[in-house]
Amino acid sequence: MTNISSQNLSKYFNEKMKIFETEISGDKIGLSVSGGGDSIALLYLMHKWANKNKKKIFVATVDHCLREESANEVKAVKNICIKLNIECEILKWNNWNENGNLQDAARLARSELIGNWALSLDLNAVATGHTSDDQAETFLMRLARGSGVDGLSGMATSIYKNGMLWFRPLLECRREDLRDFLITNKVSWFDDPSNQNMRFDRVRMRKAQDLLDSIGLTTSCLTETANRMSVARNALELLTEEKIKNITEVTKMGTVKLDLELFKLLPAELQNRIYSHILKWISGSIYRPRFRSLLESLKNLLKGKAHTISGCHVITNGTSAEICREVSKITLSNNFSDEFDGRWILHSEMSKDQLNIGPLGEKGLGQFPEWRQLNISRISILGSPAIWKDDFLIAAPMMGMDNGWRCVLKKDSQNFYSTIVTH
Repeated sequence: MTNISSQNLSKYFNEKMKIFETEISGDKIGLSVSGGGDSIALLYLMHKWANKNKKKIFVATVDHCLREESANEVKAVKNICIKLNIECEILKWNNWNENGNLQDAARLARSELIGNWALSLDLNAVATGHTSDDQAETFLMRLARGSGVDGLSGMATSIYKNGMLWFRPLLECRREDLRDFLITNKVSWFDDPSNQNMRFDRVRMRKAQDLLDSIGLTTSCLTETANRMSVARNALELLTEEKIKNITEVTKMGTVKLDLELFKLLPAELQNRIYSHILKWISGSIYRPRFRSLLESLKNLLKGKAHTISGCHVITNGTSAEICREVSKITLSNNFSDEFDGRWILHSEMSKDQLNIGPLGEKGLGQFPEWRQLNISRISILGSPAIWKDDFLIAAPMMGMDNGWRCVLKKDSQNFYSTIVTH
């Protein structure tokens, strides 16, 4: 991290973009712009760079519909884009159910909204305005939660997520330098009042930074540590990817079989990583289980005790195991355009009126008295996709009863092994 004068910021940004250009496969780049100082600086820097390098940029700004002022703020962002001749779309999030962590929910919603917007425009990448201050705050928040190597590695400068490259060209810049740049160029921005609300973890960490500076825990120090953790994380992920291929098998039912005899020989860190990855992949969760829950589940796994955790059903005899989707967590759906349970793609030319997709379950299993001859675990069969009309079973493609329906596992073995490396 380097302090950069407002006069040199454009030059610095251009040098950074030369590096990112090797990752960006085309000329259409999206920007996430909130109206705050960081993202407004990103907008002006990227606009100047794009004009010089014959690139086309697009802007998305999200109205979280949580404050009365937010509607005017996103309109102001759009007006700036109109003056700069940049296409801008306002995206709205009004699905807050007032449960859980507001800032985390808003962040996830923002990422999903902008990701879908970028894919709809066939963009090649999306840039965000995260700074070194954000990196330091994230490090402190995760340190306070007792995070390990992965959590403390902080944000990457770029990452592929849901088929899109996301990159952070300002991640090594200080927030104050970006504001100096805006002031010098007579550009205004908005300050979100929630950034002063001490009930949010990030705000408390931001307020604590002055004290931390006085004892040597500067933003520079914290970001350098996060970067070193990132290097360690990458090495551990590559080693985990190598080991997991030798001890697991992804079945056609979307379950994962685990050789516990080989699993037991691995260091505890690799065991935790492999097992967490399996649980996340099966359940579709973006988060690992809480560490205590994970350790308790590992004990049951190695003792040969069947149990459930994080939307998964673990079958084990102490020497081998199979991790399946927990049937009770699979919800009925009449949406045939989306993946069922986030895992399966089902298709048929027949009318879907009054039909639902759900797990085969006990009711459906009774129609296959010879199921044991398939050499497939009972739990995985119970959780397999089935087409229902009320209580009448129309099709169970994974059991050979297709009746004109095709069923494909969206997340296959290639996806399982490749997604263990995140950076």
